[in-house]
Amino acid sequence: MDDKTCFVVMGYGVKKIPGTLVKLNLDDIYFKFIKPVLSRNNLNSIYSTNAYRGDEVPTSVAINKNFITSIFLADIVIADISTLNQNAIYELGLRHAMKPKSTIILCEEITIRKYPFFDISMSPQIRYHRKKILSDENYRKSVQEQLEKTLIACLNSNPEYIDSPVFDYNLYRIEPLIQLSKHEDTEGDSIRTMIQEAENLKENMQFEEAEKKYLQILNLSFDEDILSQYILCRYKKDITIENLLSTLSYIDKKIDLITSTNENLLGIVAAINKQIFALNRECKFLEQARRYYKNGSNFESGNLYCARNYCALLLKQYRISKDIESVKEYYYSAVHFAKTCLTELQFLKREETELDDTWFNENVKDLTLIAFGTDESIIKFKPITKRQEETVTSGRKELKEDYYETLKIIKGK
Repeated sequence: MDDKTCFVVMGYGVKKIPGTLVKLNLDDIYFKFIKPVLSRNNLNSIYSTNAYRGDEVPTSVAINKNFITSIFLADIVIADISTLNQNAIYELGLRHAMKPKSTIILCEEITIRKYPFFDISMSPQIRYHRKKILSDENYRKSVQEQLEKTLIACLNSNPEYIDSPVFDYNLYRIEPLIQLSKHEDTEGDSIRTMIQEAENLKENMQFEEAEKKYLQILNLSFDEDILSQYILCRYKKDITIENLLSTLSYIDKKIDLITSTNENLLGIVAAINKQIFALNRECKFLEQARRYYKNGSNFESGNLYCARNYCALLLKQYRISKDIESVKEYYYSAVHFAKTCLTELQFLKREETELDDTWFNENVKDLTLIAFGTDESIIKFKPITKRQEETVTSGRKELKEDYYETLKIIKGK
């Protein structure tokens, strides 16, 4: 296969399987399952060496051209549609419209059960279990062998063989006007490299530099999770009312928050409103922060960030109301919500990193304080990054102040 090329169509990062709260780490799927098969079979990439997936391709321009060219020129295209990523679905359609054969579809079992694709049911497909493919070595090897056999079959197939539903109907013929020219348009860093750089800057609290890097990525390829991190860095670089309001205005132009189910984005918008309330004490910003945290908690798949902060903001009622009954109402609402979250922990399906585990564990500790008044466990804390240490430490100090002040009020002290 030394002279054959391959391109992989799929999203990147951690994304939810539609209609569920289950997250799928697409980077792990690619680097641990797909890419090893391509490398050991000596398949080439269209652009930079071993850059089979779009975010690996070095580029200084919008990635659309590289993507479309790769989809057209590659001898084999592998499309993982597990998260129903709009771009991946579109690019799969492009490939089927461009080439009559050698398109392989991958899909996680949950997705294909919930969203069966009638139109591509006869196309070559490989289905896998999201947990087993990463944790069970024998299972992974078995599915990799299946992928390898399919690759070989595609490359050795009769020239007249067709696996594209489009070409089945013999509607037209494609005559290429371009030829493969390796390393064309490969100046600059890959999106993957830029994301890693931006993450490092963010976690080291270099927010202004991280903001610029995330904006650079967004100018190359839009992704809602990247947008949320850009917004995070944009507001954290300058905690002034002017910058915070400007950031909210930017968000309104980019995202419909009423219909958004992205818990990270909803949580960040809530945090911005909370910061504005801390600066100007206008009740409407506290109410908006509560609403966005509450909405975000409905879509959380593991770290409890929105749920923890929603409860914490309920405990701030004494800051805007002198009515003891109102303070009591919000306190007991916080206690009830925190207990509900802790009770439902057993049903959470979490497949996270060490960094995410730390966020999760610290949020559980804070919810335990709110629900049961237990704070012994919150003393021990081993942060993974500088930002995590600052966020948890300052947030916990604020929470304890509000919690114990609220207790004094409702007990009449």
